Amino acid sequence: MSARRVALAVGAPAALLLLLGLLWSWTASANPSVLPPLASLPAELAARPDFYVRNLGHTLVSALSGFGIGVGAALLLAIAVVHAPVLRSAVLPVALLLNVTPVVAIAPALVVAFGFTQVPNIVVAALTAFFPMLINALAGFRNVDRGSLEVFRSMAASRTDVFLRLRLPSSLRYLFAGARLSASAAMVGAIVSEFTGSTRGLGATIVTATTYLNLPQMWVAILVSALVSLALLGLIGLVERIVVRW
Repeated sequence: MSARRVALAVGAPAALLLLLGLLWSWTASANPSVLPPLASLPAELAARPDFYVRNLGHTLVSALSGFGIGVGAALLLAIAVVHAPVLRSAVLPVALLLNVTPVVAIAPALVVAFGFTQVPNIVVAALTAFFPMLINALAGFRNVDRGSLEVFRSMAASRTDVFLRLRLPSSLRYLFAGARLSASAAMVGAIVSEFTGSTRGLGATIVTATTYLNLPQMWVAILVSALVSLALLGLIGLVERIVVRW
């Protein structure tokens, strides 16, 4: 990579962050009830790091558990649909219905069903992670080279061989794209589900801070959730580079 490209890759985000910081500072000074001073955010985080780590851990457990459940269920269902196309007309409408149902509407019902535990948070995260992976997995498994598929069939390859040696390798980019979307959705679902009936987690922290107008706490929780989501996306991207290259 040339020095010019490196300077552009580093300088452009830095300039944008500087601009956003100046805009934040101006808004905070003009409307202190809307945004806290920018310097108060690192001070708030440094004053109570254990508080944010504890609540982040609770949210991450919900998000990652829901991500694993949602992605696993989506992959299994996509495999079933690819091998039994008749299921497609039955599965997709139900999956679409789940996708368009607002998470905020589901969370209270899950609290009633499972009580004030972490189960509702995990279920919501799983539901939000399910649909992006299902759509991408279906697209990837079906998007195979027809010539290669005919070669496998002419050699009397089993469905398992066709899937493991052709469909799965051909769909890796679709699967990783779905994983990135599902990871973001699971994180959002976990946080939103904590708005109702939760006393722990970043979502509950945001609600409590909003109730007491504690703007530094609210924005630190928001920024922590955003940074962790970016880290998850970066981790999936790193795994993708390793696996797809291999």
